[in-house]
Amino acid sequence: MLSAILPGWGQWRQGRRRRAVLLVVPMLAGLGVVAWLGVSVWRDGAVGLVKLLIRPHWLWALLIGNLVLAAVRVAGVIDAWLPLRGPAAGRETWGWRLAVVGVTAAMLVPHAVVHTYAAEAVRLVDTVFADEEVPPLALREEALLAEGFTAEDLGPTTTTTTTTVAAPSTVAAPSTVAATTLPRLTEDDLIDPVGTAPDPVDRGDGLGRRFTVLLAGGDFGPGRYDLRTDVMIVATLDPLAGTAALISVSRELAEVPLPSAWAGFDTMQQVQRWHEGRAHEEAVAEAEEAGEDPPPPPEFEYCWCFADRINYLYTITSTWVRTFPEAVDPGMEALRQTLELLLGIPIDHYVLVDFAGFVDLVDALGGVRVTVTEAMDVGFSPAKEGEDPVRITVEPGLRVLDGHQALAYVRNRTGSSDNERMRRQRCMIRELAAELDAFTFLRHFPAIATAIRTSTTTTLPLELLPELIEALGAMDAGDIATLAIASPGFAESEPNYMNLPIVEPWRVRDAVAELLDRLAVGAVPTESAEEECG
Repeated sequence: MLSAILPGWGQWRQGRRRRAVLLVVPMLAGLGVVAWLGVSVWRDGAVGLVKLLIRPHWLWALLIGNLVLAAVRVAGVIDAWLPLRGPAAGRETWGWRLAVVGVTAAMLVPHAVVHTYAAEAVRLVDTVFADEEVPPLALREEALLAEGFTAEDLGPTTTTTTTTVAAPSTVAAPSTVAATTLPRLTEDDLIDPVGTAPDPVDRGDGLGRRFTVLLAGGDFGPGRYDLRTDVMIVATLDPLAGTAALISVSRELAEVPLPSAWAGFDTMQQVQRWHEGRAHEEAVAEAEEAGEDPPPPPEFEYCWCFADRINYLYTITSTWVRTFPEAVDPGMEALRQTLELLLGIPIDHYVLVDFAGFVDLVDALGGVRVTVTEAMDVGFSPAKEGEDPVRITVEPGLRVLDGHQALAYVRNRTGSSDNERMRRQRCMIRELAAELDAFTFLRHFPAIATAIRTSTTTTLPLELLPELIEALGAMDAGDIATLAIASPGFAESEPNYMNLPIVEPWRVRDAVAELLDRLAVGAVPTESAEEECG
């Protein structure tokens, strides 16, 4: 018992002083590390501990040190027991042996917990945040062609859009793609719109003046054969001002401008021709039904944009390995660059999460509290293979939703609209961000790490995570503003031939610039967020 509490204590009581010293030294060293971590937590809060737990060298040191310490403690208990187990000592019964086993097992419980946390963190870092080596272009092309794709599906070859964005600089400057010229957009539109913000502060290789990430939710799941990014939210963080914003982009928006290096690519023209052909067929059918002469086919004019819904862009470009040979996910890289042009700001990185990952993340946190503003009684297809269809019945008011209920809540459009669905999505992420404090993160870390590891693709570099966690840990819901890029408000009065709203990029850029100017001086427009989220 004494050696289980402190290795060497039992040997000291037995008079085996040299053995006691040999056993107690590693334990004292371990206690010193624990004390140092305790001081760090006391000084920096749980954020400080989380920052340590996502550094690979610390994680491996923790794994190895924990195993060594556990081995020393087990050896101390067994070594203290051996001289006492003879018949003369009266300790040869099974009860005494079970007592020794029980003491040893109880002693190893905290070591098992530490090992679980550290091992899960190592898997998370190695799987999600590691620099994934992209196969050679020739192998990627060969694999896609073998799957039945054509050379046209591999994307245009260009030298201006082939590189992904590196770690953000201290001054948010337009990327290579944003430096190109586009029809309907002037050069001034492509400049970082923050004008009244304080001068940028040199923070080395950290988050910089502003840090922006595209959060995309993919609808791939049972019964779906391609992935469409039905959720597109650009999260921008100003670590110096301690403010952030969630800018959601409607999936319904059409004719979003494309980077000029590949805007006229044949695949994009084929998409537009197909839709115009469908629209003409419908017009002919309507004319014949009304007994009128059919209208002539329209003269094709390429719009230098993506004619379809913006959520379909990922599907078209997901195989563009020639355009983005260095990108792990060409579709997300194409979407990131396109939204850069639409919003007028650099987007440093992206995160793509599928429906199953969203369900697991919410469940890992024990659910999410949201203010439901409308009664719902709707059903949805499952997020994972083998699951039953999901049904949600919720009354208005403050509610705690589990993962499947939360997914149904943010996907529902029955008796609603895409704008209303976007509002629920923004509010959901806002509440998740506000609830995910460092202590919650630590308490649920294994489940959170598993959810992220199994369903997330990201370009976020590992070295930025400690600073990012520190910045987010200091925020609450009142520091996070919201903005919806949707119709009406950011689209032309008349829809296109598919009855989809045509986005007006200059309105989008003006609204984003105004919002970021306010955030830069700490003036968070929380009134709208509080009103829309209850």
